[in-house]
Amino acid sequence: MTVQAKHSRVEPVSSGSTRDEGKAVSRTPEEIEAEIERARANLAVTLDELVDRVKPANVARRTSEKVRAQFVDSETGAPRVDRIAPVAGGVVGVVVLVVLLKRRGRKKK
Repeated sequence: MTVQAKHSRVEPVSSGSTRDEGKAVSRTPEEIEAEIERARANLAVTLDELVDRVKPANVARRTSEKVRAQFVDSETGAPRVDRIAPVAGGVVGVVVLVVLLKRRGRKKK
């Protein structure tokens, strides 16, 4: 189950007793039960959000979106050459280095 709510909470849970003009007012069992139900609902929402946040598919999706945002302009959808060129150059450099090291290793044998 995926929760679409972002940081939503059902209702804040109050502390021990309510106050009426500075005087403590005792709560009825029904009020206590209602508060417990609100706390349970808050906990359920929080747990659903945590499960959604750590689900591997969602983590992978968010990560790929972040990487894509680095290389594609979000407004136009055009590739960002200023960021792609250095990465492509680095990859080419690593490939050339690996090829040269393999050739050097073959010559020694």
